[in-house]
Amino acid sequence: MTVRWPHYGTRAMHDDIKVELRSAPKLLRGIRGLVRCYVADQGFSDERCDEIVLAVDEACTNSIRHAYGGATDRTLDLVLRSNDVALEVELRDKGRPAPWEVIDRKEVKPPSLEDLTPGGLGIQLMYSVFDKVTFTPGEH
Repeated sequence: MTVRWPHYGTRAMHDDIKVELRSAPKLLRGIRGLVRCYVADQGFSDERCDEIVLAVDEACTNSIRHAYGGATDRTLDLVLRSNDVALEVELRDKGRPAPWEVIDRKEVKPPSLEDLTPGGLGIQLMYSVFDKVTFTPGEH
C-alpha cells in the first residue's frame, strides 16, 4: 500500500519503522497507535491520519482473517517508510494469497442498510485511501 503527498518524486525511500507482529487481533490496537503517530509526524491532517490508520488496520485484519484463516501464531511484517515527498506502508504475510477477483479495484456504490453485511469493503477502502495499492502474491 502506498500513499503519497500531493507532489510525486523519485527520491529514495527510508525504512523508518519495521515491526514484526504475531497475527493476533488484540495486537492491532498498538499497531493503530504506532501508525497514527507516524503519519501525524509526517504532517498529515487528523482526518487523513484516521483514513490511513483504518486502511492499515483493514489490511492487517484481512491478512489475519483470510491469509491465515484466523490463526494467531503466524506473523505479519509492517514497514513504514518515507522520503520528503512520499509515505509508503508495506504489509507482508506468508499466508494464502487473496484471489485476484477479490483484490481488483471496483467501483463501489454505497450499500443500502438492508444490503449491508460484514466484510468485502476493506480492499476497496484501501484503494480509496492510498494513491497506489499493490498486491504481490509470494511463496507460502
